[in-house]
Amino acid sequence: MKLALDNWCTLPTPMGDFRMYDTGLEEVSVISMGDIQAVGPKPLLRVHSSCRASEVFGALDCDCADQLREAMKLMAIEGSGLIVYQHQEGRGHGLSLKIKAVKTMERDGLDTAEAFKQLELEQDIRCYPEAVTVLQQLQINEVRLISNNPRKSAFLNTHGIQTSRLNTHPNIRPENADYLQTKNAKLGHQIPLDDQLQSESPIHFYHSDQPWGEFSNFSKHAVFLSGKIWPTVEHYYQAQKFSDPMHQEQIRCCLTPMKAKTLAYQLSDQHGRNDWINVREQIMFEALKAKFEQHPDLANKLLATGDRQLIEFTEKDDFWGDSGNDSGQNRLGQLLMQVRAEIKQQSIHTETSV
Repeated sequence: MKLALDNWCTLPTPMGDFRMYDTGLEEVSVISMGDIQAVGPKPLLRVHSSCRASEVFGALDCDCADQLREAMKLMAIEGSGLIVYQHQEGRGHGLSLKIKAVKTMERDGLDTAEAFKQLELEQDIRCYPEAVTVLQQLQINEVRLISNNPRKSAFLNTHGIQTSRLNTHPNIRPENADYLQTKNAKLGHQIPLDDQLQSESPIHFYHSDQPWGEFSNFSKHAVFLSGKIWPTVEHYYQAQKFSDPMHQEQIRCCLTPMKAKTLAYQLSDQHGRNDWINVREQIMFEALKAKFEQHPDLANKLLATGDRQLIEFTEKDDFWGDSGNDSGQNRLGQLLMQVRAEIKQQSIHTETSV
């Protein structure tokens, strides 16, 4: 089988501009960040099964839409990557049986694995030959698979595609917490469900729509600085790379923080200020301080972390973040802890003054 991959259109998203390719099959879509012929060796790959409930209607009781969004963010940051999107609802059984299984869960108080068993359904009948075909056509034999499901890795490996796996990190909500635990315990998934409530453990943050995402520069908390409202800390920080008010305003008006960051990178070589390295930490600190001072609910959440270490957990930036092995400087986490200390001191001073 050969898929048609020469017909495409731009897919503008909050994470950046992707390309959507026509495969000739209605049930399979291929999306790439950048030219599909130029993704390079060992690209990021997400093989994603459709979930109409979460992706279209925003249902909160699974992590499907969360995983897709995180994969797109990773590709946008890297500037390349592939998504093979397949209509395989209900782990391959289709939407009708999926609805029946969910209704069984609700009626009988079962988890997803128990409901499938009661309906005499196999737990997962999905397969991914189209993904293999796409990779073979592109002459790619090694990928970094964005998935918590070892079955996907095994399928690709069995069909000649060598994989290393990158976990996605779910936004754990009351509606999906039990479901995520079941996926790990009964379906063999390997979702990182770290207990963020341990009082002594470091707090890892990165994506704005995941646990502790309020600490991210991308969180949707506007700041008022330099006489203007900036949609996020990231907008303000990226804009300060330039002295020209026109460039600052272009970045301030970007629809998302990701687009603000991308535009700043595009402009910085030609228009960036020469002293940026010397002033960037002070600019970041003033933006963070404004964010937590201007949003009391965030200040309370920051204070509630006590003395726990705050770490921007990423392999993408060893200055502002750290990948977990102390190789990064984690300057963002350190500045947040400095802001926390100042807010705490102000609170003490206010209490003693009353």
